[in-house]
Amino acid sequence: MDGELNEKSWTDAPWTEYFIDIEGDLKPAPAYKTRVKMLWDANYLYVAAEMEEPHLWANKQPEKDIIFRDNVFKIFIDPDNNMNDDFEIQINPQNKMLFLIMNKPYRDAGTPVTGWNPIGYKSGVKLSGTINNSGDTDKGWLAEIAIPLAALRFDPLNSKQNTNFRINFLRTNFDFVVKDGVYSKAMDNNGKAFPPHYSCFTSQGIINMHYPERWAYTVFSDKAPDAQSEKFSLPYSEKQRKYLWLAYYRQKEFFKLNKKYAQSLKDLNVPEAGIQIDGKSNLLSMEATSKQFLVTIREEGSTGNISVDHDGLIIY
Repeated sequence: MDGELNEKSWTDAPWTEYFIDIEGDLKPAPAYKTRVKMLWDANYLYVAAEMEEPHLWANKQPEKDIIFRDNVFKIFIDPDNNMNDDFEIQINPQNKMLFLIMNKPYRDAGTPVTGWNPIGYKSGVKLSGTINNSGDTDKGWLAEIAIPLAALRFDPLNSKQNTNFRINFLRTNFDFVVKDGVYSKAMDNNGKAFPPHYSCFTSQGIINMHYPERWAYTVFSDKAPDAQSEKFSLPYSEKQRKYLWLAYYRQKEFFKLNKKYAQSLKDLNVPEAGIQIDGKSNLLSMEATSKQFLVTIREEGSTGNISVDHDGLIIY
């Protein structure tokens, strides 16, 4: 794996549209273009990212150091769409990588696990320029990554699993200064690095990638990459989840103000009945204590339901 992307499978695969600001289209377009393409087989998910960059730099840190302190490309994956136990994969222009598992989002007191390395992963980087050379102007870099699906506990041939895979991509770019030919992050008057610029595949709406309910759905198709793209329809269950997240967000706000959770949906100004989704009536209910809650939605007349709890765990 070399980052060249000269294999026919890659040349046939379409690129995504260029990334947008993490907050969405209402923000200016990112200064430098980024796009990705993906392939898969029974064993791997393959991701290629092309990043425009006139200044390729990465501080030469020990392997154990955290590479997101410099410019990186990140992949966020929730293979089972339950919003917990998500995967984060990072790569920098030196082909250094970092792997994380989030047991739950930071907003719910999640803790990152950094000891995870997916067995059998592969990666390669191609630089269009020279790294850490401030005397020239570069074109960019390309990252190629093969992620073992077994490490994600995901089988794309399982039709049930293949409807729930969520993914998003993030690129971070720090403002920099050059002193004595060496790149370093630009600092404010207090000696603190300016926040990086964030661009991503699909908007998060906020400057926070750890809201997995806002990541894109991904379908593993068996059609050839150069075939006409399949039209994606938002799953009915995702439309139901919007009401779960409405209640969840309002519960979190209620807790900030009152140091306890609300005991009824009425306290949150969230409807319990008369919820119409694709012409079907749905009912919302909630069980709660001062420290925990579970919100459930179900279609009237159906025995199936979907729930979200105080940790943001989706149960279905």
